[in-house]
Parts: sequence; C-alpha cells; structure tokens
Amino acid sequence: MKRLRISRVTSVVLIAALTAGPLAAQKSQQPPPDVPRLTENIDVRVIGVDVVVTDKKGKTITGLTKDDFQVFENGIEKPISNFSEIDGKAVTQAVTVPVPGAAATPAPSKEEVNEQLRRRIIFYIDNLSLAPFNRNRVFKQMKDFAKEAMRPGDEAMVATYNRSLKIRAPFTRDVVQIQQTLDAIAGESAQGIAGRSEAKDVMGRIRDAQTYDEAVANARSYAESVDHDLRQSVESINGLLTTLAGVDGKKLLVLTTEGFQIQPGREVFTMIDEVARDKGWQSSSMLEAMGYNGSSLIESIAKTANANGITLYAIHAGGLAAGSEGTTADNQQAISYNVTSAALSNSTESLQMLAELTGGLATSRTNNFAGAFKDIVRDLDSYYSLGYRAGTERVDRQRSLEVRVKNKALRVRNRQTFVEKSTFQEMSDRVIANLLYKTKANDLGVRVKVNTPVPADELYKVPVEVQIPIDNLTLLQQGEAYMGGFSIYVVVGNKDGDMSDVARKSHQITVPTGDFVKAKGKYYTYTLDLMCERGLNKISIGVVDDVSNTTGFDRQQVIAQDLR
Repeated sequence: MKRLRISRVTSVVLIAALTAGPLAAQKSQQPPPDVPRLTENIDVRVIGVDVVVTDKKGKTITGLTKDDFQVFENGIEKPISNFSEIDGKAVTQAVTVPVPGAAATPAPSKEEVNEQLRRRIIFYIDNLSLAPFNRNRVFKQMKDFAKEAMRPGDEAMVATYNRSLKIRAPFTRDVVQIQQTLDAIAGESAQGIAGRSEAKDVMGRIRDAQTYDEAVANARSYAESVDHDLRQSVESINGLLTTLAGVDGKKLLVLTTEGFQIQPGREVFTMIDEVARDKGWQSSSMLEAMGYNGSSLIESIAKTANANGITLYAIHAGGLAAGSEGTTADNQQAISYNVTSAALSNSTESLQMLAELTGGLATSRTNNFAGAFKDIVRDLDSYYSLGYRAGTERVDRQRSLEVRVKNKALRVRNRQTFVEKSTFQEMSDRVIANLLYKTKANDLGVRVKVNTPVPADELYKVPVEVQIPIDNLTLLQQGEAYMGGFSIYVVVGNKDGDMSDVARKSHQITVPTGDFVKAKGKYYTYTLDLMCERGLNKISIGVVDDVSNTTGFDRQQVIAQDLR
C-alpha cells in the first residue's frame, strides 16, 4: 500500500452557529503561540507488572501484601506505589501510594476494577510444525478452556500460521465462534508431517553418505531450511504481537506448536556424530551445529511480547510421543534415542525460554493438555498486580524487570523486560490497534467525520474532520487568552490488510478570554485531507491533549470511488 500522505491541513475552526466565524477569523490573523507548559505539571506514570506466586509444588499463594514484594528495574529497587491482588474474579485488596504535590488518587470504582480484569486471549496455531493428530487433540481441551476462561467482557481471537499468518477469528466475545473456528481448522491439513518426513529423509542421506563432507552438506542444507522457516515464523508472530500493543486489558497468547527450534538442525548434526563413530570419520559436527543458533530470534518474541504487555503460554502438541517418530516400524533403521532426544529438546527449550521471559508457562512431554489449560485458568484468576512510578524520561528503551518475594520458599513468575514507550510510540501503537481492533477508549470524546472522496491522479483525496469537544481540552489562561494544544495521529488501512505509516500532526490552540465562555459546549474541528487507494479503506485517528495527556480515538471507513 502507498504511504499515507497528508496533503493539506486547514486552520482549526469552531463548530458553533454564532461564534464560529469570529473565532476563526481571529485565529487566522495571527499564528498561534507555543503551547504553554504547566509550571508544576506532575506526570505520574506507573509501570505495571502482573506477578504469579506459587510454592515449590506450583500451588498458588494468596493473601500476600505489598510489603511481601520487592521490584527492581535494571537492578535498582523501586518503591511499590500500586498494589492489588486478583483472587478469583475480584480485586481483594488494592493500595495506591499518593504522590506528594499531586491530587489524591481516588479509589477505583467497580467499573474501573472490572475493566482491569478484562482479558484478551490469542490462540496462535503453528500449522507449519504441527501434525494434524497432535494439533486436534489439543483443540479438544482448548475449546473447553475457551468456555471456562472467557467471562463477560473478555475477548479471544484465533490465528494460524503456515508460511503466512491468517486471522481466522478476530477478537470476539462469542465463545461458540471460537470453538467453531477451531473445529474448522481441525479439518484442515498441517505441514508437521511433511517436516518430519524431510528430517527423516536427510537422516537417511547422512547414514548413506560416503564421506563426512557429504554428510555435513546434507545437514547444512536442512539446517538452513529450518532456519529460514524459523525466521519467517518469528517475523509473523512478532508482527501479530506488535499490532496488539495498543490493545487494552490483560493479554495472553497461547502458542500451540511442535516447532520453533532453538538450534536449527541440531538433530541431524547429532546424527552425523553417531554415523561418524561407526564409519571412523573425524567429526566436528557439533561445532558445525553451533553455527545455527535461533536463541536471539526466540528471545525477540519474548521481548516483543513484554514490550506490549503480553504473556506467552506455550504448548508442545507432540505430548509423550514427541521425538519418538524415528523408532516406528516404517523406518528401515531405527533412529537412536540421542537423535530423537536432540530433536525434542530443540523445540522444547525454546518454549521454556518464551514462558520464563514473559511470566507464562510451557507444557511439553505430557499428554495432559487439560492440566495445561487448567494452569492458565489458575494464572488468570489468581495473581498480584504491582506498580511503581516511572522516571521522568520517556524513551523507547528496553529495561530489565525483576520481582522478588521476601519469603525465599516462594516462587514468582513475571515478565523480565519491559519498554516504557515514548508518547509518540504509545500513541502510534494505540492508533494502529484501533484500526485493527476498534477501541472504546475515548476520554476526549473525539468524533471523526469522513466527507466525499475526490479523485486525485491514481489516488483519492478524502477530506476528514476531527471534532474535539472544547470542554474536554485542557486550556490554560495566559494573559488575555486561553492556550493549549493537541497532537493527531492517523493511520489508514486498505481492503487487503495493508496499512500506511502512522502520521502525526500537532496543533496549538488560542482562544481569547472574551470568547472562552462562548466556546463551552462546542467543538474544535481539525480538518485534513488523506490520500487513499481506490476501494474500501479504514481510517483510524487518535488525539492526545498535549497538556493533560488525555486521549481519544475514533475509526471510520470510506469507499474511495469516483461518484461524478
């Protein structure tokens, strides 16, 4: 899709029957001054982290207080300013430490607490690595989990990957739709069997190789193919996680897979080592294997998840039979335990890494998938939410995060990194999320009106009006005028699912003191022209008040076509 272009931004005018003309005229005669800064503006931002506490046997521990925890950012302890315990379906205790010089923080209302408890569950089905039988037996328990875990207000989506990502069910509160989507996927093919067949074929060629170099060449070719698939899979899942950055609520991704090899080709290089002993070759195959390392790729998934507040739960669908395919009767010569064990550990170590880094759980080498989903429900229904105040600088930089409990006999799980995003990045994420998954967050009360598209060469110029209630903007009196400002973020998506870059425009506001009372109850309108492709387009717009940081979002769609 062509990049979004903002071709024209008109003057901001007031929508009002009697006052629009005079106010617009006054602003057009002089450029607006800089947005003033509050002399005692206290920007209180809280870094939140959810923590699951268990004993050594995995039993959930409840009833702890703020004083039982310590939080460290980049190794430096941070005072805990916010604390609550989620037990069952309610917040059982909540503590907020007041900020000196700032207005007292009111206790959260019932509605606000319920909003904190909303969950969004993403089912990610890695069809590239899954054998259909293994996948489908997980689905049986997954459908039960969706029914048990989803409460009123919760949403779930289903995505599949088979060398391309497909959203099979967008976020929905309809449990039946999720279950029916899983049933439909269960009737489809998956590439896991083909992958196993390829691995066995390579191992056969290694066994029949006449020289060590011939065996290594076969292993390299296979490892490079697996590495390529891994990179594509990681790119796909990172892309999905990124689109969820601006989605509110508690988010978790359930990854069902038999892939994500942490060391592509490990098993075939192990095979070379065994064949070399039988044939008297001098082997350095394990050194060769070290040249293929997917650790940084796997870690990038965890970092992306942590940056966007998503916990990963990974399920290896192979179960108890995983890694034993080489011992079946259809093999002319059984593959050794060392090789099958290498293959299994190769795809389970990565899942363990993902879970540990994001505070989730990994399930492997078991057929008890019902137990795995039961553990996820337990995590959803019993955890602690901690928060500490951020520093004064908002930069897009990754930081380490550690939570400790003072009782050394207990265990904690939480995300191990986070990114405190800049205002620009945070708003960009949220406006993209609003394009894909419409949000109800609109504290500013923003309204977007799309007017008739006009042909412009191969594109269409779409006039857009962004209406903002003046009462919701923070305007500060400076001399004989009230002043403030806001920034608008815009992204456009087309019918093919492509989207533009996020564009940002800032605007400063000046309302003469004499007109301030008249402006009450009316709207500011910011007008801009967007260049869109022919056909159906969606337009997502976010607005942030530059003084109060209050935000608002709206989304509209437009069919760009020549109506003349």
